[in-house]
Amino acid sequence: MKQSKWISLLMALVMIVSLASCDAPSAQTSLPPNTSTPVETEPPAEGNYPVTVQVYDENGTLYDETFEKAPERIVCNQPQAIQLLLALGLGDRIVGACKSVGDVNEKYREEFKALPFIADNDSPSKEVVLAAKPDLIIGWGSTFTEDTLGSVQDWNERGIATYIVDNAATGVDGKRTVDRLYNDIEKLGEIFGIKETAQAMISDMQAREQAIASKISELDESEKVTVLTVQHVYENEFFGRKDTDFTFDLIERAGGICLDEAFGKQSIENLIALNPDVLVIINRTDTPAQEKIDALRNNPSLSEVSAIKNDRFVSLDYVDFYGGNYETIDAIESLARGFYPELFSE
Repeated sequence: MKQSKWISLLMALVMIVSLASCDAPSAQTSLPPNTSTPVETEPPAEGNYPVTVQVYDENGTLYDETFEKAPERIVCNQPQAIQLLLALGLGDRIVGACKSVGDVNEKYREEFKALPFIADNDSPSKEVVLAAKPDLIIGWGSTFTEDTLGSVQDWNERGIATYIVDNAATGVDGKRTVDRLYNDIEKLGEIFGIKETAQAMISDMQAREQAIASKISELDESEKVTVLTVQHVYENEFFGRKDTDFTFDLIERAGGICLDEAFGKQSIENLIALNPDVLVIINRTDTPAQEKIDALRNNPSLSEVSAIKNDRFVSLDYVDFYGGNYETIDAIESLARGFYPELFSE
């Protein structure tokens, strides 16, 4: 397959950025703009099949899935995965989309709205999915349970391939990380015969990560901020994330010291005891970040918490941390700016 001139230029630019971040004086290192430039996409490759890729089943077990050709009819029940497919130029292959508690990035919103929706939530019925006649279903581990779409094996026996997003695989030990997101991008590139597009996306994200890391390296450990994630706010409780969640990795890559320990409801007293310098607030369509920020500000028992006292809040969109996508790198840059505004001022 012919390599596009654009890909060559991008790879050259990535090399230049990487070298500059290593050799240039730190005061001259600058952070890229907080937006992911669309990668130039390529049509699926002909003649490179069959392709065998390791994928997860609903129990977190890896097995070999063989694709005789690039899938042409995708059903996907998660907006964050749909956003990644759109960024890879695969929107015309989506025959069944679902909505959830996260909205896609503004740059994809019109294309997202034009997709054929099969459910207003992330739990379409098996009958509706079958009616869409997919040759590939993309979702989370929880998508393929007895109470949802049934097992991966059931779909595979029907001749329908499945792909469970790496960071949402059930029963897999270890932390959810950006590296696992890179695994998804690389594997989707193989499945759809768009390896160059996928690699260009990964290279861009890695170069921008390096720019962040270069700036963070200027900080002494004592200068780093402590950070806690808040997903929901209740009268005397908050809903937090745990130290294996994707939020932990994003916060650490942005230079913060993450205090996330437990998933689920926790007492306000725990938030007071942790006393974070910064609060990362999850922005969802059902519970917007600003509503939660207002609730925290208006709780008198939290007035001496450092983050609230100093008005240190950073919003994180649900689609950028739950599974991840191309714009997850935008989220890391936004977190870094929120943690260290002077360091990342432009």
